[in-house]
Amino acid sequence: MKHSMTIGDFHQFGAIRRGDSVTFTYELPTLSDSVIRLFHHKSYECLYEIAVPKSYHMGRVISVTLEGYPWDRLCYLYVIDGETVLDPYARQIVGRDHWMDIKRLNHDYQVYGGFGKRDYIWNENRPQILACDMILYKLHMRGYTMQHGLHTSLKGNYKGIIALLPELSNLGVTSLEFMPLYDFEDIFYHTHYELDSNYQSVRVAEPPMKTNYWGYGDAAYFAPKASYFGGEEAAIHCKEMVEAIHNAGMEVIMEFSFTEHAWDDLMIEALRYWAYEFHIDGFHLLGAGLPAKRIAEDPLLGTTKIFYDQFPRENLIRDDGIKHLFAYNDMFQYPLRRLQNHMDGNVNELANMMRRQEEYSGYINFIANNNGFTLMDVFSYGEKHNEANGEENRDGNNYNCSFNYGQEGSTTNRGIMRVRMTNMRTAMALLLLSQGVPQILSGDEVGNTAFGNNNPYCQDNEVGWVTFTKRKGALRLQEYVKNLIAFRKNHTVLSMDAPMQQNDYQGTGLPDMSYHGKEPWIIGIGEERKAIGILYNGAYGRKDKEEDVMVCINFYYGDELFALPKLLNGRKWYQVSNTAEDEWNPSTKPLTEQSSVSVPGGTVTILIGK
Repeated sequence: MKHSMTIGDFHQFGAIRRGDSVTFTYELPTLSDSVIRLFHHKSYECLYEIAVPKSYHMGRVISVTLEGYPWDRLCYLYVIDGETVLDPYARQIVGRDHWMDIKRLNHDYQVYGGFGKRDYIWNENRPQILACDMILYKLHMRGYTMQHGLHTSLKGNYKGIIALLPELSNLGVTSLEFMPLYDFEDIFYHTHYELDSNYQSVRVAEPPMKTNYWGYGDAAYFAPKASYFGGEEAAIHCKEMVEAIHNAGMEVIMEFSFTEHAWDDLMIEALRYWAYEFHIDGFHLLGAGLPAKRIAEDPLLGTTKIFYDQFPRENLIRDDGIKHLFAYNDMFQYPLRRLQNHMDGNVNELANMMRRQEEYSGYINFIANNNGFTLMDVFSYGEKHNEANGEENRDGNNYNCSFNYGQEGSTTNRGIMRVRMTNMRTAMALLLLSQGVPQILSGDEVGNTAFGNNNPYCQDNEVGWVTFTKRKGALRLQEYVKNLIAFRKNHTVLSMDAPMQQNDYQGTGLPDMSYHGKEPWIIGIGEERKAIGILYNGAYGRKDKEEDVMVCINFYYGDELFALPKLLNGRKWYQVSNTAEDEWNPSTKPLTEQSSVSVPGGTVTILIGK
């Protein structure tokens, strides 16, 4: 077929394929001629150079349609002002099809834009999960699937995620937050300049330093990661995964870490593209100086869930018709850690974090995250151990509020392990009994350790991966977390849409939420207080005749006595669980003593009134 070149339509940045033609639309720093170079998609030999005259412009944007080229066997780069550049809007990346492929050094790690297939017939039952129903689970695609007993073909890719969906669904999670799924550079390397035979300065790539395991940094924000999703078919396979997750009743949240090289319009267009093209349900935004207000007010993202550390206040209190903006920060985890590890924590501060809620927006609560200690390590290490990162242990957060309980790292001491497991159950209980959206870091439900590394950004190994074992302790913790999630779902008063008022505005006989201590309706307010009882009135839940829930939290070393308020309509108090016990064992008989309950030190007792 004869080659042809005509002016493009300027509708979309990037290389948009329509049948036998591709429209290239890109920006120039100054209006000048440019070149589109077409390469063979396997050998990377340059086959065509198309000079594009600057007359094909609108402002400083070039748009040109090329027809008659064998697109299935080609990839491309631009040459602008004499510099060869990757299209920042490329929908497919060619040259990074395999994870940490050191053979790429032979091509100076160069990657290219591609013309992958995009047509897909969706066959999904996309869930509509309200903010009040969310149970968020954060994972790294590779790290979650490498040590999960999967066949080699399922490790480190989307097929492994699909295979593990029943397990995630069985745990009770509703929302999967993935660390970057777009095509990032997975090799950390340096370059230097040398003189070639013509005495021209040329850039030379050096051997790999280490792995960019997490995927933060400059990236191709429009392209699914080829090594995760199968090379040239990455877009199709990514949609298959999203469809499978939706059909399993869960939604997909993508983490986007934008660097200073990403401009505002590119960020917004990338989010719109993934929401429309890949049916992504939400985004967690990382990076300083992002256009948070513009993103929050973008009409095409008006029902897409957006997480960010701090939106402008006017966005958080505005009614958009659906709660889709969420403040995402570590304000929940530190009050809890300070109390659990006896670092002068304030129980009133924790209580405020447990009840924080907005009417038109939400909060994401977590007790551990990828950029810090795992939950197990919070109670196993007194200090970070990041030496393997190659930065002399200078990287990572120094403020961890952690404690090792008698031995740094792993131990065979049953007493120490008993305390650590109790602390993990206590932390999980308080996370899942709080009003905000709970986020579980993958592996915390089975006591995964990163061996004291609180910044495993380059650890593509057992340090960064999640270890799933069949050990009794891990399985019991997982079952405990599963029961906590089910309890939260069955008691909707624990996840209200609007803030608790601490009064009885519906005239039920009890406030929606109230605090208690050694006396009913009375708590101390001094910073020395390390215990608090929280009563949630089931009448304010979203289900008929919900049970009341009492959460008795004791951070003292010894036992603490809590007064139990008298319930209405003949209801009695029943114990559901105490976190000192490794099994979820609700009592079928009411408490013998209905006016008080004793709670062991460092634990939480959960009661229901029915």
